[in-house]
Formats: sequence, C-alpha cells, structure tokens
Amino acid sequence: FIGIFTLTTYVLGGIAREQVCIYMCPWPRIQGAMIDQESFLVSYRDYRGEPRGPIRKSEPNKKGDCIDCKACVAVCPMGIDIRDGAQLECIQCALCIDACNDIMEKVGRPRNLIDYTTPAEIEAETQGLSWAPKFMRTRTLLYVGLISVVGLIMLVALSMRTTLELNVLPERNPLFVKLSDGSIRNTYTIKVLNKLHEPRTYTISAENIPGARIQTQDSRGGGAQPEIAAPTDAIAETRVFVIVPEGNLKGLSADAHPFDIVVRDKASGAETRRATTFRRQ
Repeated sequence: FIGIFTLTTYVLGGIAREQVCIYMCPWPRIQGAMIDQESFLVSYRDYRGEPRGPIRKSEPNKKGDCIDCKACVAVCPMGIDIRDGAQLECIQCALCIDACNDIMEKVGRPRNLIDYTTPAEIEAETQGLSWAPKFMRTRTLLYVGLISVVGLIMLVALSMRTTLELNVLPERNPLFVKLSDGSIRNTYTIKVLNKLHEPRTYTISAENIPGARIQTQDSRGGGAQPEIAAPTDAIAETRVFVIVPEGNLKGLSADAHPFDIVVRDKASGAETRRATTFRRQ
C-alpha cells in the first residue's frame, strides 16, 4: 500500500498535475453546466485591455491596458490564458487577478483588468450602462431548492440512523451438522456494530423457528440466553450455533426454513433482526 500510494501521488501530483483537474475531476463539467451570464467568474475585461501590447512613450494612448506581459499565464496552475475567455480548465483560483493587479500598479493603469465579475457586468460596462447583481433568479432559486431538499434528506437519514447494525453469515461448509441425538445444527457468523459511545452487551436469540435453541462458541451450556459484548463504536464478532431437536424438524416449513436472528440491547431494549435460513438437508 505504501508503494501504491507513493506511485499514485507521484504520478498524479508530479507528472499528470493539471491533467488530473481537466480530465479526472468532475468539477469543470459541473461548473460549465451551472454558470450563466450572472455568475461571478474570474474574467478579463477585454474592452479595457485590447488591443494589448507594450506601452511606448511615443504612442501612450493607442493601446489597451494589457501590456501582454503574460504574468497571468505564468501564475496560472492550469497553464491557460484567461484573456481568451471563460475556459473549462479554469479552477477560479484568482492568482491571475493578483498578478495582473501588481502589473497595473507598476504601469500606472487602473486595477482589476482581470477581476471576479460576471459576463453581464462586463457587457454593461462595455456599453457604458450601470449594472447590479441579480441574486434572486430562476437558476439560483432552483439551486437553493435542490440543496435544501438534499439537506433535508440528510437530516432525515441522520435522525433515522440506527445505533446497532447486525450482519449474519451462514456457514457454507458444511451447510448443517447432524448431532448424535438426531438434532440438526447450523452455524452462523454474526457481526454486531455498536455505534454508541459506550460499550454494550447484547443478547442473541432465534425467532420463528420452533423448538430451536441457540448457543455461541463461548457458551458453556445451560439455558441462559447467549450474549455478545461490543466495544465502543466497534464491531464484535462471534459464531452462533442454532440447534433444532429431532422432534421439531417436521415442524419446519422447508429444507431451508426461514427464521430471524435477533440481537437485543440489554440496557435499552433496542433490537435488530436479520432474516436467514436453517438448512436440514
């Protein structure tokens, strides 16, 4: 595992790098589907910057604010040119904004040639019109509604979260064992997950199977109901033997009789059951 982690980290972080963001990360596709004209994005004010080129004293007013220094490209972790417009590869890190503002201050031009803004604002500025952000629109209301629904589902799932989980695995080799007194025994591995922040003891019983008695591998005989102790927020595992006397075998509904293994918390009485089958042939 150390070798695998080292190799994948080196390949993804050292060789693939931005290709991971472009081709493996789903965010660029999600971002492209969610944005509209009112979405705030890292954008280039082309009406200010074009035509781009170095500033010369002989022609100080014939070009835009962009001096084509490519500082925005140099700092971009994705290696893109934001001046080409919105692109799938852009991760909205805003490093190009800081780099461009530094250059604008040095050449005596207004800041925010590259800025967090919206396509609608840039279009309004190009036409000399005023602009105000529209936060309450169909798209944002839809997103708020979807997030609220997902949040409600998560809250309901959290409120219905059980503090006890049970897994029952019948032993397949052999399917059953015929004892010397004619009774049939099936073996099961049960795993109990205690999600509480304190250790618990659970009783184990078999229901819907006539005349059956149940024992664990730690049982020492007697009629006491078998128990299993589970540590705090951990899984406890044991083997369980379900034995049906010979006289009760005819009362089983089929060769694979369905029944329930029930685990009950001794302190709170909460129980969890799992359906399984008892094999006699």
